[in-house]
Amino acid sequence: MSPRRYAIALLALLLLLLASVGAFNRIVDPFWYFRDVEARGFNLDKPRFPRNERLVKSALVSKLRPDAIILGSSYAEVGFPATHAGFTDGGRLLPYNLGLSGAKWPEIYCYALFALAQPGIRRVVLPLSGMAEASCAGFQNLGDADYARFLFSKNALSASLDTLRKQDGVPLVTREGMWYMQRYEPKIRNDTDITLNFANLMRDSFCRAPHPARALDLRRVDKSAPPADADTVGVRKIVRLAIEKKIHLILMPYPKHVLHYEAERRCQGIEERWSELWKIAAVVEQESRGKDGPVEVWDFHGYREANAERVHAGKAMRERWWQDNGHFNHEVGATAFDSIFSGGRAYGHRVDTRNFDGLMEAVERERNDFLARNPWVEPELYELARLVGAGW
Repeated sequence: MSPRRYAIALLALLLLLLASVGAFNRIVDPFWYFRDVEARGFNLDKPRFPRNERLVKSALVSKLRPDAIILGSSYAEVGFPATHAGFTDGGRLLPYNLGLSGAKWPEIYCYALFALAQPGIRRVVLPLSGMAEASCAGFQNLGDADYARFLFSKNALSASLDTLRKQDGVPLVTREGMWYMQRYEPKIRNDTDITLNFANLMRDSFCRAPHPARALDLRRVDKSAPPADADTVGVRKIVRLAIEKKIHLILMPYPKHVLHYEAERRCQGIEERWSELWKIAAVVEQESRGKDGPVEVWDFHGYREANAERVHAGKAMRERWWQDNGHFNHEVGATAFDSIFSGGRAYGHRVDTRNFDGLMEAVERERNDFLARNPWVEPELYELARLVGAGW
């Protein structure tokens, strides 16, 4: 064979190999982007999707053009079911969960601007972990599909092989973008495992010198009118965009477990949390200019059943509502969505500055009544603190 023919044959072989790899990755579809083939036992479980959210999720939003989007960190990604009947208006809205594991406020802010800019978007749920504006210089390519990485990268091939190997029926993610995280983790089997997991994820909630849990001091809650400064300009921009485009925007702090709230009281007090919630409600009212608009503020702080699952509940992780003090499972998210969209059982409150004092007082009464009926709270809280060496 002549050198020329050899070179042509080698090139043809390489192109054939590359095409075969691309076809294989497209069919297996480990990142759930192409959606040509979805077969149980073949590729329906996507074990590598959670590691590649930033590669694929915004591209999927551009491709699928959902009407309703959930934003936030892993708390939102794990906890809010995009297929909830209220969130989708009984299936009339196409939903997607655009939550991102480990996302901090600057990234969430840029994804929120991206979501609000989508054509036809009608509803957005945005849990707030900040309010400031952030630079989105590193996010200009949100929505772009990187076909080279989807089809021809080493990561894509490795993910496809993992997908074929791990079709054991244990789901990690839904096609609408919700992540199950550790819910079906086989290594977390019983109360001992769950307690250790809970303690490790709650480590940062404990301080070294706790004080006795104080009652809420209404005088220490800052209810001054928030200025239109750098601390709030990001949320103001988001609210203005929602009003301008008539997008139904739901803002909220994340729900947390009652053990988190009790640790918070013993370390920095609860007043700062209420001050931040007041700021959110006041900003929305300022930007809405006192008119009822498409922007709502909700809060799910409280001592209701949905937030109060025991660590020592005698239930496997797959049956629980909470994985740790911050990651709630979709039962909690669905209960929150029932309240927001369906008028379901009482959980959470719509917040404005007019009902604010009554809300704080009601939650304080609720706490007192709950603690009187549930003496397990303090022993389980102190057990978690000891497990992480907080010195309580």
